[in-house]
Amino acid sequence: MKKIALVKWILDESGGGERVAVSLANELTKKYEVHLIGITTKQSDLFFKINSQVKYSNFFDHRVRLSTNILKISKMLKKYFRDNEIAVAFGIGISANVFLSLAGKGISTKVVLCDHTNSITDNREFSQKVQRYVGAKLADKIITLTQEDRRNYIKKYGISEKKIAYIYNWKEDGLSNVTYNNESTKLVTVGRFDSQKGYDYLVQVAKKVLSEKSDWTWEIYGSGNQDEVDKIKELIKENNLQDKLLIKGLEKNQDLIYGDKGIYVMTSRYEGLPLVLLEAQQYNLPIVSFCCPTGPSEIVEDGVNGFLVDCYDTDKMSEKLLKLMENESLRHSFSAHAKDNMDKFDKNRILNQWIELIETI
Repeated sequence: MKKIALVKWILDESGGGERVAVSLANELTKKYEVHLIGITTKQSDLFFKINSQVKYSNFFDHRVRLSTNILKISKMLKKYFRDNEIAVAFGIGISANVFLSLAGKGISTKVVLCDHTNSITDNREFSQKVQRYVGAKLADKIITLTQEDRRNYIKKYGISEKKIAYIYNWKEDGLSNVTYNNESTKLVTVGRFDSQKGYDYLVQVAKKVLSEKSDWTWEIYGSGNQDEVDKIKELIKENNLQDKLLIKGLEKNQDLIYGDKGIYVMTSRYEGLPLVLLEAQQYNLPIVSFCCPTGPSEIVEDGVNGFLVDCYDTDKMSEKLLKLMENESLRHSFSAHAKDNMDKFDKNRILNQWIELIETI
């Protein structure tokens, strides 16, 4: 049985990267011996549950500085790969790019780096630019989440088309049997509290639409940076939206998040491939989203199952949202077509892409 490893810097948060790392590890145990390495995360601190067949390891029980420990971690990984005869190692998220690339040098382990945001807009810090550049040059293979980001990598880093592929995140099967309620007067947004998610834009939109539609409310689910939470709470207070725009915190029960909602809204500055949009479609929700880099345009079909709005036009988003809030038949139509585009996110199809990659690299 071929042995593979998935490596992620941290695994104690509830983000898309953490979810994908754990889900992929769990599924691939059906065919491979799977090692999951959370560099700075004890197994007891994992947010998502791993199955008993996954071999879990961590190198530190606490947070350490990546910049000052790159060589140390690279040596630890190289030894781990040799000792456990790892054939293919996947880095989930760009924080693994440098130390995983270095770990793979001089040994037989193939290194695949998986970018779980995008290389178009997510280069806010010099370290991110370095991580992507090193990964693009040293890895055996790069995997992006979208076609758009794959094209950007080829253009930006001058790598060959054979060295890079895109693999979508899959939608989970059978998330819900909840029937869409087109009489619902609730908007919903899900995501961690971070500047990336554009909750400052969300408050601007909420002020406009909730003042016109007094019977509607808007719920935000997620946790994250406390400074960002405090900032958004203050904006909500300044705009007198305390009773209309509600921060609900972290919730694992997706039926409670999506089940009684009328419209899903996303105001992100950028994404990788937003799993929340796939989840919303599983619940047949109409979607209004900024057409940000990357993902929304590959998930939402504008005018068929949702509206895509130019970044970051809050006036236009408010206009589209109000149009949908005012028109029950349009919501019903969008809901009816929510799953039209879901085949390309089929779990078995995407797992087969990962298996093909492992077998051919």
